[in-house]
Amino acid sequence: SKGLAMVELNRKRGYIDKTGKEIVPIKYDYAWDFSEGLAAVELNGKWGYIDKTGKEIIPIKCDYAWDFSEGLALVMMNGKRGYIDTAGNVVIPFKYDCADSFINGKAAVFLNGKWGYIDKQGNFTPDE
Repeated sequence: SKGLAMVELNRKRGYIDKTGKEIVPIKYDYAWDFSEGLAAVELNGKWGYIDKTGKEIIPIKCDYAWDFSEGLALVMMNGKRGYIDTAGNVVIPFKYDCADSFINGKAAVFLNGKWGYIDKQGNFTPDE
C-alpha cells in the first residue's frame, strides 16, 4: 500500500518497506492499508491514524475508524458515528447510528430511525 506492506508478527501489526525494513513498529492490534496518506490503527481497543513514518497524526482514542474517502474518515465514538478530516477535526458530528464512507460527495446514514444521505456539510436528505 503506497510502498509499504502491512505485516503481522505474534498477533501484532506494523509496516515494512520493499526491502523488508520495519518502517512502522509492529505493535498494533490491527491496522488498515493507507488511504489519503494515513492508516487507521488499533491499540488496546482504541483506534487512531498514523502516517507512513509511524507518527500518530490522529490520537488513538476512537472506538472504531475506517479508511479516508474524499478527505473524510468515518469514525465511531461512544457508539455514534461521525466524520473527521485528515487533521483529526470533527467535520460532521458523532450522531449517526449507522453510516458509510463518502462516495461521490454523499454518504448513507441512519438517523432517528430513518435512512438517508448526507453531503460533506452534514445536510441530511431522507431516503424515500
